[in-house]
Amino acid sequence: MKKTTSLVFWDYKNGKVVIDSGLSKERKRYLEILKSYLEEKFATYKRELINLELRKPFYTIDDIVDLIETHQSSTSLFKFTENLIARLEKSGKVGNSKAYKNTLSVFKGFRNNRDLSFDELSYKVIKNFEEDLQSRDRSVNAISFHMRTLRSVYNKAIKEGVAHLESYPFKDYQIKREKTSKRAIVKDNIASIKELDLSNNPDLDKARDYFLFSFYTRGMSFVDMAHLKVSNISEDRIYYSRNKTNQKFSIKLIPQITTIISKYNNLQNRESYLFPIIIDPAGDIYTQYRNALRLTNKKLNKIGKMVGLSVPLTTYVSRHSWATIAKREGIPTAIISEGLGHETERTTQIYLDSFENDVLDNANELISKI
Repeated sequence: MKKTTSLVFWDYKNGKVVIDSGLSKERKRYLEILKSYLEEKFATYKRELINLELRKPFYTIDDIVDLIETHQSSTSLFKFTENLIARLEKSGKVGNSKAYKNTLSVFKGFRNNRDLSFDELSYKVIKNFEEDLQSRDRSVNAISFHMRTLRSVYNKAIKEGVAHLESYPFKDYQIKREKTSKRAIVKDNIASIKELDLSNNPDLDKARDYFLFSFYTRGMSFVDMAHLKVSNISEDRIYYSRNKTNQKFSIKLIPQITTIISKYNNLQNRESYLFPIIIDPAGDIYTQYRNALRLTNKKLNKIGKMVGLSVPLTTYVSRHSWATIAKREGIPTAIISEGLGHETERTTQIYLDSFENDVLDNANELISKI
């Protein structure tokens, strides 16, 4: 009987598997599967190479190696998302990483831990995921959160050449959202909070200061306040990058802002945090910030009740209030959008190049005269 080796099953000239009719049924089936697998891989890498040529007309062999390595380590939805989470954690974006981790965990539960490629993430799959969440009595906004996160993962995969735009499953899928309850308060409410006598309660006083500082800085988020250092102040301005979007902001130090800062920092140590939110820089910064946020919102809720607010007072109310008051003062929506750094004001952001600082400063000073 003639001895055969695996070498005779490969056509070196044409680069493909050869299936001899005289093979056993099991061997033929194995080679058919192997042939199908290799053809699929060849088609995938050919498509990736075309995408690479479109993105980078003059590419090198290193670019091809990187493309193959990226594809091999991140071709599946689960693996890509896990890599994304790891990168976010490494860059210090713990909050964002937790959001992706949450959605991945929920989606894995829906899939019974069965991974899938991005091409397999079809419109039908995401609709089934939505219906599964609905059957578990998840709120409309909770479902919206998971769908937006899943869409964000797919968009990032497209940018990195792992997923393909032509297979985009969210093209015909509409993400539903419910309007959240009113969070903004009016100018008179802000004045009542500012004038409240809290001299006998330093914890409430501190919470109020954080709220007013956020309001006076165009609705700066608590996480960005927590990470502010003296080094973020240069001459008469605060310069910082928003933790959520990495957008850069420049805010003039108006008297209301400097008065609050002076209560907590003498500005002598440029590496010190501006406020006593993160106490131990060597410790778990994310946990310190979250604990401080929870405590601050608890104190603000008490303050809100003291001044008779109809909505729960939280740090986020300051941001909504700045925008609402600005609108009532006649500030154009485009300037408000620029001031807040809204990602969702896409038309406005595309239309605008950039407002000069004095335009935003004038708007902020007008709003802050409380």
